[in-house]
Amino acid sequence: MKRHKKWIVFIFLGLSLVVGACAPMRAAEDAWMESPAMMPEYEMAFEEPSMSPEERGMPSGVGEAAKTIERMVIYNADMSIAVENPEETMQTIIDMAEEAGGFVVSSNLFRTQTDRGSLPRANLTVRVPAERLNAIMADIKELTPNPREDVLSENVSGQDVTAEYTDLSSRLRNLEAAEQALVQLMEQAQDPQDVLDVFSELTYYRGEIEIVKGRMRYLEESAALSALSLEIIAKRSLQPIEIVGWQPQGTAKNAIEALIDAGQFLVDAVIWFGIFCLPFLIPLGVVVYFLVGYFRKRKAQKKAEKAEMKEINGTQDKQ
Repeated sequence: MKRHKKWIVFIFLGLSLVVGACAPMRAAEDAWMESPAMMPEYEMAFEEPSMSPEERGMPSGVGEAAKTIERMVIYNADMSIAVENPEETMQTIIDMAEEAGGFVVSSNLFRTQTDRGSLPRANLTVRVPAERLNAIMADIKELTPNPREDVLSENVSGQDVTAEYTDLSSRLRNLEAAEQALVQLMEQAQDPQDVLDVFSELTYYRGEIEIVKGRMRYLEESAALSALSLEIIAKRSLQPIEIVGWQPQGTAKNAIEALIDAGQFLVDAVIWFGIFCLPFLIPLGVVVYFLVGYFRKRKAQKKAEKAEMKEINGTQDKQ
């Protein structure tokens, strides 16, 4: 009998979860039917805008839940600005975010090599109250020398999470109801095995409850605090390179100076060669000259001796 009671309670819990899961879908359908923006044009054509629900034969309570639902939207923004001093501007924006009740997610200040030398650059991500996002973005624009030119990019995006939050709320109510039923069942159970089975199910449902609550907290915090990502670059890096016009007199002057430098180099080389190298090269040249003459003379003598020996050998052969 105790086993039958336990299975009856489990079946009841399963049916309650199925019914609870269908409830958000029905609420969404009612909201769709009550929203004029989502109704087909041919249905709107037959309704008088001034007619009340009672005059159209509809109960006044239909769709009231959908009308009272507050939209939950997560807003995020991205900006890229050019300023004179990125480091000071980054610190100013951090102070603005903290004064508004936000905080810094990440900040990075570094230097980049350009044709104008090493220039600072910064990347910054802050979270600010969603209702202050537009005002803070306007204040950031005022930090630039010329907002029309120095605000390089600006983007605001929104994500509507109302449906997800509503589904999570319904799921949380069903899970908490199942948890209470399991607690009552465990209090009434007397068989140790039944207690263990109910406790295992209760642990599962409590874990699911914590997961749902964590997701709901994340959506609430994300909707309350918008993320603002900024790229801050030095204004000097955007200035165009000035190309100086061609001047013939300057080119001729540079050519003459180069010719004079080349002549000076050659004269210096001759002076160095005559003073530093000749005292060593002249004795060395005399020695080399006599050695070459000596070896040539020896070579000529050997050649003559060979010729004489050949002649003597030829005369002996004839005799």
